[in-house]
Amino acid sequence: MSGESLFKSIVSGENQSILGDIARSSLGFLSKGYEKAVSIRNARFDAGKGVTRVTVPVISVGNITAGGTGKTPMVRFICDVLAQKGLHPTVLSRGYRAEDNKKNIIISKDGAMLVEPSISGDEAWLLAKVLQKSNVIIGRERALSAKIAIDELGADCLVMDDGFQHRALARDIDIVLIDASNPFGYDHVLPRGLLREPLSGLQRANIIILTKVDQVAPGVVSGIRKRLAHMLPNIPVYETIHKPQCMYTLDEWANGGEGSPVDTYEFHRVMAVSGIGNPQSFTQTLTDCGYNVVHTMPFGDHHNFENDDVVDIWKEAFAHQADAICITEKDAVKLSQLHAIEDLKIPILVLSIGIEFVSGKQEFIENLEI
Repeated sequence: MSGESLFKSIVSGENQSILGDIARSSLGFLSKGYEKAVSIRNARFDAGKGVTRVTVPVISVGNITAGGTGKTPMVRFICDVLAQKGLHPTVLSRGYRAEDNKKNIIISKDGAMLVEPSISGDEAWLLAKVLQKSNVIIGRERALSAKIAIDELGADCLVMDDGFQHRALARDIDIVLIDASNPFGYDHVLPRGLLREPLSGLQRANIIILTKVDQVAPGVVSGIRKRLAHMLPNIPVYETIHKPQCMYTLDEWANGGEGSPVDTYEFHRVMAVSGIGNPQSFTQTLTDCGYNVVHTMPFGDHHNFENDDVVDIWKEAFAHQADAICITEKDAVKLSQLHAIEDLKIPILVLSIGIEFVSGKQEFIENLEI
């Protein structure tokens, strides 16, 4: 069991051993300190201290839990909507796992890539790759990124990726994504649970979006909605699914090819490889598409793939008689840069996933008026 899996088994309560109980008690003690620090920080921002407001509208997309909720496809969806309205959005990304995100760096301009993935980090580079009518900037100081976007790139609106807790830049719309498969982070803040801040922070949200609602029972979704209605009676809640859009070979994906329909390779025995926050969700998506997933090989979120990992992937694929290896677009960013991947004697498939609204799409778009 990986360290990440062990941690989740403890904080979820799945691990009922004596050591698990001791760990939860210790983590709970640490959580109290973390929660106090977050509360002090939020109180400063609530009072307007250290907050910069810019001259163009800002839309923030974020979550309240650690791990993947679908921010990247949602940011892409919002930028596409804004571009269709004739706007010129710029995405402000922290640049997680970038070479140096203390610097504010323009990753792409009007869809033209300006740096390599190692400089930008995987998520920012992926956004830059798929957003042909937008710009992407990385940097911890979002206010400075905003200034660069406005002064140098002519941005008339900004979309802040993973911005809910990054409150130094004022926003006009706060969108919070909640993963239906683990909506409230085991009801504890880090490190006892997965909450980045207490659930009371959701009161800052203007819009709540439930993601992956097709991966849980309908009763679970209604239960989440009921709890949200009690906490946030006047905040709109929309439901979405992660919709597979296209299946690429790694070469097609890396070189701008068109790809194929999602079910093109469904008769292949595939091994799912992912370095994302919720690898079970990726496997479930492949299964729902009709694929026979013979083995899964999850790595940690934002895993920095190396050539030795490629060797291990090949060994596992051979051992489980897989016909192909399937990866996410985020993982394709790093794996496509490795020389060892070219030596694999097995197809590498890349599944492209987008956001699809179950209902309320038009109302959500109308709520994006800025």
